Amino acid sequence: MSRLFFALPLDELAPQLATWRDEQPWPGQAVPQANLHLTLAFLGEADAQQCAKLLAMAERQHCPPLSIPLDRTGWFGRAKAAWVGPREWPNELTVLALALRRHGERIGLGNGEQGYTPHITVSRKASAAPAAVPAPDLLLQATRFCLYQSVSTEHGVSYQPLACWPLTPRVKTTDGI
Repeated sequence: MSRLFFALPLDELAPQLATWRDEQPWPGQAVPQANLHLTLAFLGEADAQQCAKLLAMAERQHCPPLSIPLDRTGWFGRAKAAWVGPREWPNELTVLALALRRHGERIGLGNGEQGYTPHITVSRKASAAPAAVPAPDLLLQATRFCLYQSVSTEHGVSYQPLACWPLTPRVKTTDGI
């Protein structure tokens, strides 16, 4: 069984975000730079057959490249996690996240979440909400999405991509008409 989720990788933005984060008074444990990602859909524990089905479904998913401003900070109290994300985001991001979540739900995965809050978790296991932290002024240029698995190691959790797909708009074809 693998713990799976869909996300946008940060690629070259990860070092900038980690530097910004490390200069702030975030409580809790900083998420390692290599694990920073913008969550699309958490799926949970999946077996090999479910994983194969997800890979096939994601292969057919379309979404244009996305520009996502990171200009807001937030706190998930139940999860004790601080995050950054956009105040406003392209509708295509919500459409992609909901489509990926539905793929998981079709094969019995997911946690029944409703709604979508795009975010990048920057700190976990905090005993209190962060003090007022000014938001970063960064822009995520997303060109691909990935299916990740969460792997526990002796050094902590590592998020490893199983597969990635380019963000490309759906191409309409004409049959000579």
